[in-house]
Amino acid sequence: MSRILIVDDSPTDSYLAKKCAANLFAEVQAVHDVDGVFQELLAFKPSVVVMDLMLDDTKNGISLIAEIRERDDESSTVPIIVCSGRSMPADKLIAANAGASAYIVKPITTEALAEACALLIPGFTPPPA
Repeated sequence: MSRILIVDDSPTDSYLAKKCAANLFAEVQAVHDVDGVFQELLAFKPSVVVMDLMLDDTKNGISLIAEIRERDDESSTVPIIVCSGRSMPADKLIAANAGASAYIVKPITTEALAEACALLIPGFTPPPA
């Protein structure tokens, strides 16, 4: 079963990501603060995580990705797609170096999400349009 976890502190961006993801995934869960991320990773067991770079004053997406990759459980290997308004090559490189699996520039679209997921999730095929 395909599951996606969306991590974004913006209600508008989270809503849009959920709308796009609902077209592609059986289950969609969103977390709006970094405190809930690790609990959801273990309880929800997502196939992929979509995460904003700018989350809150205490933690950004880059440090959160690095923290996830350093974990000693199955959540450390979940594919992470960064979804950010930042489009500079340096931002993409920083995300990749932290452990991001892919990068989408906002606003997120169903097509961009499907394309990234097809590359990252074995056997993933988007439903017919």
